[in-house]
Amino acid sequence: MRITRTHQPLTYDVRLPDEAQADALRLLHVSRSIVNQALEILWPSLDAFGERTTGPAWKQVGQYIGSPQPHGDRQWRCESEVVGRLLRAQAERKEAFALIAPILSDGFICPKTEKRPAGKNRAALKQAIATLQKQVEDDETSFLTLQNVTEQCCNFFLQHDHFPASYEELQSVPLLKVGMLTYAGDDGREKGQAYRLHVALDAGIARFRFRYPDEQGDWHWRKMETIIVLPDCLKERLRGGALMAPTLREERGANGERFAGAGFHHRGGKRGSA
Repeated sequence: MRITRTHQPLTYDVRLPDEAQADALRLLHVSRSIVNQALEILWPSLDAFGERTTGPAWKQVGQYIGSPQPHGDRQWRCESEVVGRLLRAQAERKEAFALIAPILSDGFICPKTEKRPAGKNRAALKQAIATLQKQVEDDETSFLTLQNVTEQCCNFFLQHDHFPASYEELQSVPLLKVGMLTYAGDDGREKGQAYRLHVALDAGIARFRFRYPDEQGDWHWRKMETIIVLPDCLKERLRGGALMAPTLREERGANGERFAGAGFHHRGGKRGSA
């Protein structure tokens, strides 16, 4: 189980039981293909996703395209929510690039010597970003985003011997390498048309059902509920907070094994060690 603490809500990832793995991985494979097709189509419209950063991302995607492979309205909403969130994040990075581009210089690069290869001058980077952030203090771009994009620009320089002239030169279309599907675009745990989820805290389990494509590509609801055992730390959190729509994600084990996990997103409630 992985616990993500850097942003609210907290996320608890739990591996799905073996009996659900094949169907979940097939679902993630198909969803990944659709998400990537949509990203390719919408990448030229990236700037538009920086103009609207609140509200359901699937609605914004729906203003431009429908599903490249239709197989259910709510399924597409969930896939397009992933697309919209990725594009909004990239639009924020593009705005950071616009702030950074005027200050990019060779001073950010340590030249190659006999003892070491060329690399980034981290002290110069940190100072320049801190100065820049003070100059644009009304801008919501975080120090971390500025630092990350600046380092990406330096990595580009080390590969190409010049800084990128545009964000599109720096960043290719951010295609998913593994499957990821958020159910935030569906109608909730009880009335969802792509998933259903019932959490029984006293029993310490979650009962999960989802739509998936079979080996012939036909879509069905799974007949049996998938029983997910909840970790004690997650049960404790949920007693005092709200459970948001889950996310399915493809993971890889240390031995290279592919498996599907469910991410439980929790907002608010009790704090402390987990």
